[in-house]
Amino acid sequence: MKLIALPLLALVLLAGCSAERTTPAAPASTVTVTATTPSTALPAPAPPAAPVTVTVTTTPSAPAPEAAGPCTDDDLAVTNGPLESANTQRHVILSFQNTSSHSCTLVGYPGADLVTPVGGVLINVPRRPANAAHHLTLNPGDIATADVTAYAIDTATGDACPRWGNLVVTPPNGFVSHPMSVDVPICNASISSVD
Repeated sequence: MKLIALPLLALVLLAGCSAERTTPAAPASTVTVTATTPSTALPAPAPPAAPVTVTVTTTPSAPAPEAAGPCTDDDLAVTNGPLESANTQRHVILSFQNTSSHSCTLVGYPGADLVTPVGGVLINVPRRPANAAHHLTLNPGDIATADVTAYAIDTATGDACPRWGNLVVTPPNGFVSHPMSVDVPICNASISSVD
C-alpha cells in the first residue's frame, strides 16, 4: 500500500504546485512519470484542442507604374541659350524639354557638330569625360540640359580660333538633328552629358 501511496502523493503535490500559478504559462509542456511498480492507471491525456480556422483576407495592391521609356525625337524640344564668354572660353547651354504627355528618360550625351553655313561638318564635338552619364526621367514639361564649351583661341598657337561653325545638336539616342541659333569656335570644343 505504501508503494501505491507514494506515486499518488507525488502527483497530488505536482498538481498542487501547478494550481498555485496566477499567470498562464507559455505553451503546455508534457511531463512523463515512470512508475516501477504497478499502480492505478493514470488519467488519459486530454485530447488536443480543436483546430482553429483563420481566414486571411488580402487586398491586391495597385499595379506598379511602368518604367518610363526612352525619350524619342518626337518627345523633345531642343533649344539653346545665348553664347556666353568667360576670358577665352565660349559656353552655350542646350535644353531638352519633354513636350509629350508622358514621362520619358534621357541617358548619356547629345550628339553635336559644328558645321559651315552651307552644312558641311567642320568638327564633331567630342564628349567631355565624366565618371558616369546621368539617367534622367523627364516628366511632361521637365527640362534636361547639357553644355558645349569651346575656346576662342587656338590653345596650341595662342592665335584667335580661325574657324567658327553653327552648332547642330541631336538628343541622346535620337536621330533628328536640330540646328541651333548660335555659332561656336571650333577650337577645343567639347560637350557634356545631359544633366
